[in-house]
This record gives sequence, C-alpha cells and structure tokens, in this order.
Amino acid sequence: MYDTQLLSSLLLASISLIPNQTIRLTALAVSLVTAFIHAIYLKYPSTQLAQLEAIIDKTEQVIQDAEAHCLTSPFILVEANLRLLEVKFSASYIRCHILESRTFVWKNYYQLSRDISACAQVISKALITVQVTPFLIVEADQQHKYAVDIRATQTALNHYRTHHLGYWA
Repeated sequence: MYDTQLLSSLLLASISLIPNQTIRLTALAVSLVTAFIHAIYLKYPSTQLAQLEAIIDKTEQVIQDAEAHCLTSPFILVEANLRLLEVKFSASYIRCHILESRTFVWKNYYQLSRDISACAQVISKALITVQVTPFLIVEADQQHKYAVDIRATQTALNHYRTHHLGYWA
C-alpha cells in the first residue's frame, strides 16, 4: 500500500468519527481541496522534472555499477547508456522550455507533462534492463560452465564405456 493510500484511508476514517455533521462536511471539503492541490503539485512540470532527474541519477548509478561488475561491455549497457543520454538531452530541453516560459499556459503544461512522462517511461525501461543485465551475464556464464561440464562428463563417460566395458560406443 502506498503512503498516500494509507494517509487518505486514515483521513477518511477519522472524518467519519466526527459526530457533528457541519464539522464533518467542512473537514471533508478541506481534505478534498488539499488532495486536489497536492495532485496538481505532483503533476506540475517542475515537480515531474525533479522526479525524472532522480530516476536519471539512479539509472546512471546502476549503469556505472553494472559496467564495473561486467568484464566486458555488453551491448545492453551501451544501449542503456545511449537511452540515458537521450533522456538527459530531453530533460535539458524541457528544463530550458520551463525556464523560457514567462507565463504559465495550460497547453504548455499538458505538453510538458506528456514529454516528461515519455522520458520517464524510456528511462524506467532502461533502468530495468540495466538492473537485470548483470544477472543475465552471470546466468549466461553459469550456463556456459554447465554446458562445458556436461560435455566433459559425457566425454569421460564415453571414454570409460569404450575402454572398460568394450561394447558401448
């Protein structure tokens, strides 16, 4: 459960405990107005951009950690780094657009919100890919080791059968 869901549940439960109808409706109205203002604040482009920058920083750290742990630089990490740079470029463009706009226009608000959401989706996919990549590399190495061990065991078994039992080929 998210913190906001818990908070809203507790708030509504506490409002229902108010015995006076007038005070209860006033508290409910204040709660709804506060929730509406908070929702607008979360969708405000500068707030979304700050959240995007936090995701960018996390992704950048994960990419650096993955590159440090991988002996080779797999294509997936290079591709994720490219996506990261593209998102950084887009975020910089959005930041410039926010700084240039002197007045707030709702049309720009929705466009910026969509652009930031698109960047967040791209960087989130890259983050997931980069977080999984080291595990995939380790598993691929394990699979290769298992395949080599299987072949070595089969060769030894065939050699034993051929030389010691005489009838197995």
